[in-house]
Amino acid sequence: MIALDAFDQRAAVFEAEFLEALAQAYGGAMDAVDINAVIAALEAGDEAALANALNIDEGVHSGLTVALSSGLFYALLGNIVIAMKGFASRHKSRVNPSADIARLREDIERSILQPMARRSYEAITTAHRELQKGDMTPRDKATLIIRSIAMAPDQARSAAHFARALHESMTAKDRSIQDGKTYVTPATAKLIIQRHMKHLNAAQRSALRTAFANGLTGDGATTLQHKHDRALIKYRQSVIARQEAIRTMHVGEYLAFKQGKANRSIPRDARRYWKTRGDERVRHDHRMVQVMNPQGVDVGQAFQTPLGPVMHPPLEVNCRCRVVVRRPSDADE
Repeated sequence: MIALDAFDQRAAVFEAEFLEALAQAYGGAMDAVDINAVIAALEAGDEAALANALNIDEGVHSGLTVALSSGLFYALLGNIVIAMKGFASRHKSRVNPSADIARLREDIERSILQPMARRSYEAITTAHRELQKGDMTPRDKATLIIRSIAMAPDQARSAAHFARALHESMTAKDRSIQDGKTYVTPATAKLIIQRHMKHLNAAQRSALRTAFANGLTGDGATTLQHKHDRALIKYRQSVIARQEAIRTMHVGEYLAFKQGKANRSIPRDARRYWKTRGDERVRHDHRMVQVMNPQGVDVGQAFQTPLGPVMHPPLEVNCRCRVVVRRPSDADE
């Protein structure tokens, strides 16, 4: 087993920074949208006006691109630089982070920020398509579409179906009103949930069953919708923050290794070796990377993995693997 305490501690700090930057970027992108312009576009059925109101440009969410580039970019870049310096300190090697800044800027924009903006575009179009199938008001649709900017496409679909299910219960023909709450019959409640079942997560299905049994008010339905949307957004942002904190640390360590080899502050025969945590939680594919690369890899070489070649972890979401640098003659760490 490899001890990763120092790495994990640094990752936790960077993850918190990324999470804050993400929340600000997505929040800023959503706040920048004029909901009245979105409502007007929905009422008119004007796709071009809707795209303009939502800051969609050529398949990306341009407003989010700007927000990410002005905030998250510096957090990502700072993490890479700190990881480079940390690697150099541990290996008593030399690094010059400024030598890679220009390329890193392009890489971060291309491989992280632009894909996130494209995903927001996909989430917006998914929400719009799913909400067109229901008879919710333009304002309710607009609110959900704007909120989907911070979601993944599958989350936007889930949120739209959850909202439609709540709306259907509040407008069902056999609904009854008691003490200011709207109730539906058990048969209708079951039908509504079945209609949306495959697009809802377990928490949403459970919430609907409880809400239908206990009755709903208009404000209660809105509050419930917002609660579950926030949960989706929070989960997605936490996954992104964790993944990119780990990824950028590995990028920084790889660049430091590459520079150390070039300036000969790292031994010529030093190589990079894949290491897992060595516990029962290690996935088979991750464990196999060590088996497939017993001699390690050098600068410019990717690790061979069951999922294809990769330069460094993470191999998948929540990957805990590390890369260690040592000479082949040294004892395995």
